[in-house]
Amino acid sequence: MKFIHKALNSIILCTSLLSCATFIAAAQSSNDGQFVTQSCPDDFYDLPIFPGAKLCQIFAQELPASMIYHANADQQTTQSFYETKLGPATSVKLLKGRILLEYDDSNKIIVISKDGDGSQVDVLVKTS
Repeated sequence: MKFIHKALNSIILCTSLLSCATFIAAAQSSNDGQFVTQSCPDDFYDLPIFPGAKLCQIFAQELPASMIYHANADQQTTQSFYETKLGPATSVKLLKGRILLEYDDSNKIIVISKDGDGSQVDVLVKTS
């Protein structure tokens, strides 16, 4: 439970950081004037990443690991993607407008927040 509280505090920080990451990504450009973007992985510790994800930022590669990204889909569509790929979550909660999905005895947590026309997805993994 302590990890979840710590993770949720990190999520609030990550929301601000994603805004900063978006600004930085937009500000960075290559020599030909094209924007430079970081490609997203297909999965993160066996958790799938929404197709067409953008602005992926891995905050901690080693366990406990965390990353965030932007999905070009609303919260419910993003939640359905995870439930289709992973099956029903062991816990689903709505917390301050965010959808919190817990899998694998709360070792894998996915938080889906509204982000413009899409969603910000925070992926937290305690153990593999």
